[in-house]
Amino acid sequence: MNNPAGGTVGPGQVISLARRSAWRRDYDMRAGERALGWLRWQPGRRSFAQAEGRGIGLIDLATRRRRVVAAAAGGAATLATVDRERGGSVIHTAGGRALRWEKTARGNHWAMRDQDGTVLVIAAFQGLLRSSAQISVERAMPEHTAVLLCLIGGYLALSELQYKADLAAATAAAAASSG
Repeated sequence: MNNPAGGTVGPGQVISLARRSAWRRDYDMRAGERALGWLRWQPGRRSFAQAEGRGIGLIDLATRRRRVVAAAAGGAATLATVDRERGGSVIHTAGGRALRWEKTARGNHWAMRDQDGTVLVIAAFQGLLRSSAQISVERAMPEHTAVLLCLIGGYLALSELQYKADLAAATAAAAASSG
């Protein structure tokens, strides 16, 4: 992906979100050797993150009730929303595009789909100290659109991994204290 800012992302390209530190939920987003942005949760804040990406600038991602909102920093403009509904979540972008966020048949794998098929496939991994996400682009799109969708997909997938890790830790603590 050696495109200048504002270029096109093509099918088969892989974008990764890799955790920078074992102690903070702070991720670099890259396509090969090229930096595309970052995603960072504030310490102690499970449902709020900030991100920055090429072509979209600084954004806030926040979960409120059953909705995720991706907005320009300071809430100036909403870029996308994710509404949890029966059968999965629906992502609405500012351009009027609606995408489905669906869990696939494999472990921690999700897909973003529209009426024409799969747009992105996200695979999230929880290591001993670090988590990461690999995002495979399935359809050509403008780079700034891909960056925004990858940040949203990364936020959703990595939040789910963190929820599962927290639940497992709480279950283990409860089992240890009762026995």
